[in-house]
Amino acid sequence: MNNIKSSPFRFGFTAIVLIVLLRIAIGWHFFYEGLHKFDPAEGFSAKGFLGVAKGPAAELYYEMLPDLDGVQRLEIGTVKDAKGKEQKTFIAYEKAWNQFFTQFLKKLDEKQTQDANLVFNRYLVSLRNGATDIENEIKAFKESKERYEETKRTLPNDTAFEQKRRWEAMMKYRSEAGTWINMLDGMSNGLQSDLARIVSPQLAGENGKIITEPERGYLKFFPNPCVQSQMRAMDLAVIYGLSAIGLCMILGICNRLACLGGAVFLVNVILTTYPVPGVYPPLPTAVGNFMFVSKDGVELIAMLFLASIPAGRWAGLDYFLWHYGGKQIVKKFCPRCIECE
Repeated sequence: MNNIKSSPFRFGFTAIVLIVLLRIAIGWHFFYEGLHKFDPAEGFSAKGFLGVAKGPAAELYYEMLPDLDGVQRLEIGTVKDAKGKEQKTFIAYEKAWNQFFTQFLKKLDEKQTQDANLVFNRYLVSLRNGATDIENEIKAFKESKERYEETKRTLPNDTAFEQKRRWEAMMKYRSEAGTWINMLDGMSNGLQSDLARIVSPQLAGENGKIITEPERGYLKFFPNPCVQSQMRAMDLAVIYGLSAIGLCMILGICNRLACLGGAVFLVNVILTTYPVPGVYPPLPTAVGNFMFVSKDGVELIAMLFLASIPAGRWAGLDYFLWHYGGKQIVKKFCPRCIECE
């Protein structure tokens, strides 16, 4: 292949300036999206868009979310209390509470340990009473959901009416389970807050460290004090990934790799939104009207274009990477590749 300098297909100065502006503009979009999600007030979670995925890949994205429908966390079993009497309880929550409490006691003196036991036992009674009170409701919920899943599995139907009915049923089941999950998570946070108050009044209000088994996922094999749940690990991967991709594109460093990473992200966004006519629910018209090609699709094509050319070497740090090491390495292992550049 002829060198670009001798090729009739060359980029003019104006084209190069516009390509650099395109690279920086898309980079800023990615960077700000990642930066914005750092704000705790935003409450960002990848569950927001993965949980409402549609189209043929929807189930794949649902599987990425730990216990999305809450069934595992709402599992009720029996345990024996101090007197040997059987009590109903939410198994996942009591197990998570016990694990947290065992570690918490290691930090306390004798007086604090007595106070902590009183607090813990009080919450444990509430958890078990709650399981007894709503056991029948949860049982009816699970049976109804199982019938829905069985119908969806055995009687596939892609009519517009059936898509709408099944989507609304799925959202209804999630909402119903979410009410109980929020109550149980609130009890977990209350327990942690009241236990922390024993150590110091300033720590009252601490929460979020009691993680149930379905949410912990693979992290139980790799304990990490900074990332304690699978969902949080996924959220941080999105936040840092978007920020890194955007920053690399703005600076023009490792631009091709950054563009390919951004393209992979956009492919996943397109698969979750699935802008295809006849798929329920339709994309909100507030963000525009699409048929096959959405705004994300246009940005994806632009990312692939930027990945196919040395855009990072034009007003970017890739210029130095290429001329002070990269070019020599490529020439050594792939002499013909130099001609393509």
